[in-house]
Amino acid sequence: MLEYPIKSVHGHTLSELEDILEDSCDSFDDIVVLESTSQGGWSNINIRGSASGLDFILKLPWSTEKYLSNPYERLYKLGLQFARLNIASHPIEVGRLDDSCGTPFFLIEYVDGTTRSTLTDANEDEIHSLKESLRILKEQKPSGIPKYESPSDYLLANHEQVDNHPWLRRASDEAILLLDKYNSLFPKVESAMDIIGYWSGDVMHGDLWIPNIVFRKSSEVLLLDFDACAYGDSRYDLTRLIEGDELDDVPMLIPDEDLNFVNSLRPLVLSYVIDWSINRLLSMESGIVESNLNTIELRQAIIGHTKEKIARLTTLLH
Repeated sequence: MLEYPIKSVHGHTLSELEDILEDSCDSFDDIVVLESTSQGGWSNINIRGSASGLDFILKLPWSTEKYLSNPYERLYKLGLQFARLNIASHPIEVGRLDDSCGTPFFLIEYVDGTTRSTLTDANEDEIHSLKESLRILKEQKPSGIPKYESPSDYLLANHEQVDNHPWLRRASDEAILLLDKYNSLFPKVESAMDIIGYWSGDVMHGDLWIPNIVFRKSSEVLLLDFDACAYGDSRYDLTRLIEGDELDDVPMLIPDEDLNFVNSLRPLVLSYVIDWSINRLLSMESGIVESNLNTIELRQAIIGHTKEKIARLTTLLH
């Protein structure tokens, strides 16, 4: 999990942010206390805090751009629906900070539980509980989330975010080198997804890797960070999960009849990760990424991670 010390965020010191949050939230009538270390994550800045007897996670945007609409409204609605099913933590409040930018924020209940370093560390009961949570998720019909008709549709939608990035023509040599190498593989990924041709159309988490899974003593498994939740195919989540650890199979989690399909989606999962990483590099270079997520160390980590995934994709396609 990505963790880093927080001294200031979105132009506010931690002390200032505590005061602003107290004034901006309807849920608090007490002093807000925020921890000085992040709770990890790339899609948001996640800070643990407490106030009025609530233990919460404060989510703030990764980007410093001004938001015309609140990007957390959809996550709040999804959280309400999924929390009632005991597969997600309870959302508390969504709104904007009372600052000059009207910075969006999202408060969600802190989840006490265990995260594993790898799926192989989970025991049989935990795998069974995870399977049940994923079954519940795929049967839902939430509104307001994207719908992808096929693996090819999903592949192209993610790649277009890189192709249409406003900073692409001014990208660094490092970013261009990564993109050129990936683009040389992309036609083979397209062909592989065209062969699959279809998928189920049910709900998928979209970014199901091991840090987004919390195992609880109550035998519940809660899922975190539904930013990429969409209609596609729930089996994509299984591929995302096992490909993250480069596992061949998890028999208790993946039915025998689905294993070939799950494996066929591995290039799609890797393409998603590579597209996301290059897109983030371009955003970092353009200067719109909040300073906590735009350090030299994080940039080098993303470049190294992208190289690894391109190498892995090359191996799978040959």
